[in-house]
Amino acid sequence: MWQINQTFELEGVLYRILSITEFNVKWIELYNDKALPVDISVLELEELLSNQTLRPVNDPYLSSLLNSGTSISPAALKRRDESFIIIESMISSDEVFYPSSRSKLADKIVQKKLATKKTIYRLLRVYWQKGQSKNALIPSFGERGGYGSIRSNVKKPGRPSVYSDSRGTVVDEDIKKIFERVINKSLLIKTPKSQSDAYVEFREHFANSYPDIGVKDYPTKRQFTYYYRQNYKIDKRLKLQTSLTNYLKDHRPLQSTSTAHVLGPGSRYEIDATIADIYLASEIDRNEIIGRPTIYFVIDVFSRMIVGLYIGYDSPSYVVAMQAIVTACTNKYELCKKVGLDIDESDWPVSGLPDAILADRGELIGHQIEALASGFGVRIENAPPRRGDAKGIVERAFGTIQEKFKPYVAGVVQGARIKKHGESDYRLQAEMSVKEFTQIILKIVLHHNNYKQMLTYDPDDAMPADIRWIPRDIWNWGIKSKTGMLRAADPEVLRVGILPRKTATLSERGLKVWGVYYISSEILKSGWLVRYSGHTRSKNLEVAYDPDNADIVYLFTDNSYKNYWRCNIADRSRRFRSMTFWKVWELQRVEKTVKKDHESVEYEKLRELNKFIEDTKKGASKERSSVDIGQSDRQRIKGIKSNKSDAIHQERSLRGKVVNASQSKEKATITTLYGDEEDYDYPSFVPGLFDDESDQ
Repeated sequence: MWQINQTFELEGVLYRILSITEFNVKWIELYNDKALPVDISVLELEELLSNQTLRPVNDPYLSSLLNSGTSISPAALKRRDESFIIIESMISSDEVFYPSSRSKLADKIVQKKLATKKTIYRLLRVYWQKGQSKNALIPSFGERGGYGSIRSNVKKPGRPSVYSDSRGTVVDEDIKKIFERVINKSLLIKTPKSQSDAYVEFREHFANSYPDIGVKDYPTKRQFTYYYRQNYKIDKRLKLQTSLTNYLKDHRPLQSTSTAHVLGPGSRYEIDATIADIYLASEIDRNEIIGRPTIYFVIDVFSRMIVGLYIGYDSPSYVVAMQAIVTACTNKYELCKKVGLDIDESDWPVSGLPDAILADRGELIGHQIEALASGFGVRIENAPPRRGDAKGIVERAFGTIQEKFKPYVAGVVQGARIKKHGESDYRLQAEMSVKEFTQIILKIVLHHNNYKQMLTYDPDDAMPADIRWIPRDIWNWGIKSKTGMLRAADPEVLRVGILPRKTATLSERGLKVWGVYYISSEILKSGWLVRYSGHTRSKNLEVAYDPDNADIVYLFTDNSYKNYWRCNIADRSRRFRSMTFWKVWELQRVEKTVKKDHESVEYEKLRELNKFIEDTKKGASKERSSVDIGQSDRQRIKGIKSNKSDAIHQERSLRGKVVNASQSKEKATITTLYGDEEDYDYPSFVPGLFDDESDQ
């Protein structure tokens, strides 16, 4: 499939393949005076070719090389042969394609004094760019001037200056080199200087190089700017002045549209989030500023219909994105009813699962999203990092929707700074609650879906001329006339199916998830909680949990994503009831911190306790060893009963002793409240309660 010397076009730039290995290809950019071979994987080339970003083109040098045999001059032949001798030893080895090895090979040629290193690299570049043949080194003696080229002038072109007596000078090769040095250093960088500052820098270099030339004869700023713009076209300047990601996102030529790559409604949804440009207040206390809410939008690419959303204070995450997707796939009547809006089904006729969802990698990536992909058949597509243009439709919708409410509400974010000198802080103007803000956004979304005319929409070639270019009409036409990609889904099954997953453990105490125990009637019936040491319980159970509700988890009994047991929090974990898992995790973190902080105290006191026990034991052993036994072991054992009886009698005698009244202090005055004092003597049967059983 790939051949050496094959030429391709990628993003308007021509490349030539120089070498091919099993997994990589080395190629070089044509028409670049500083280009060197670079690696690109075969897989990446195949992907670029399949999506038509990369396309083969005719070799621009092929015809000139084929026709050069008859028209080449003796001087050009001589120059070609001399140039080929210089690099012949390098091009015969594949090591020349590796920077470090190439440099070493060039140094050997320099040591032979055949050419400078700069000349060697120039010849290699020409050899590679023009087809890796000997004739590629034929000098272009006949090429002079031409459209878009800088011409060599003997006399300074242009009219004389009217407002200054500065004469300027003819820009020769030496001045061009200074131009190049300043342009590469100051303008063709990621943080370029202004052209005025770059020209000032050029004047300093020019003064150092030509100290005898007067200021009036310096090349003018116009000459400097003209050279810069003529030799560095806008696309080349942008590539050098911006990162590749920003260039692809903001400046690359657009060759197609999003609509051209979808078949109909539900073919692809785009989802993204933004932090709204408004500060909201508490609904209970309007003086309490809550902050800026998060907005998620889910948009159908084919019709531009906003099919789902989320508005709240939670940060963008998988969990919140799933809430937006659930609203996109279910009926919108309940969503609007929660905030006091009544709609007809025809106002928002969208429910069902799409064929694909395009999202950022951070939110819809990893094993958590596998349920949506394998359980419900939705293909997940991830946009490249920092490439908002990959989801251009939903990105643009954020700007359009927010610009609609900003002129009418207070607390709107203004500019990059929170407060300028002499201005009030817009955060203090917050007065709207999240419910009111949600009502406004929903109204704007309904207006967008039902009445917003899209003047730049690119319609399908089969769309009739009488179809209005508004999202609802395009959606309805697409459902009837195009490939219908939507599939019905039970709202509750979908909600549970795309919740975050976790592996749970099972013991006689119940199902343990995040340190919280759960039980259900199905678990009890299964016998999993029977307390028996030899009991075998299921392992690696998968559960789904809602981070916003710790009272319930869902235990999946198979891989269908539709069969699950609803498990409620057990009494053992009752302190976690009515909490979110966020609160549970926070509480557990505090408890672990407290336990960890107490460990040192506990271990110290345990050490003291162990020492006390050891010392007491040593004292007892010492006392025992100092007493003469005088009895046999049999006699000692036989005397246990009588010894214990004596000990009990002695203990009771000590408990019954009363402190001498003369030893007490001044007697207190006793006031009788309830007449005669009741008799609290032991009943006559009490001694029988304390009869000792015989020791065995």
